Amino acid sequence: MRPTKRTKAHKVKPELSKLMKLKYRINDVYDHRLDDTGNLKSDKTWVMEEIDNLKNGGWLTAVKMKVANEMWGKYGQPTV
Repeated sequence: MRPTKRTKAHKVKPELSKLMKLKYRINDVYDHRLDDTGNLKSDKTWVMEEIDNLKNGGWLTAVKMKVANEMWGKYGQPTV
């Protein structure tokens, strides 16, 4: 059996998908008001800027990866 062809949408950068999950997690926290909304807005803005950067061919530096990891610690792992 021949494998099906994959579109470009299925070949997403892992960094991009992780940032998208972080954005969704921040949205969940905002919806449940588990944190200060001022920090949430600035954190979400930062994540959205990095997502746009990656979509336009940019890349994440080690410092930006550390910041994203700190946000994961702050907002927790997503519950399934």
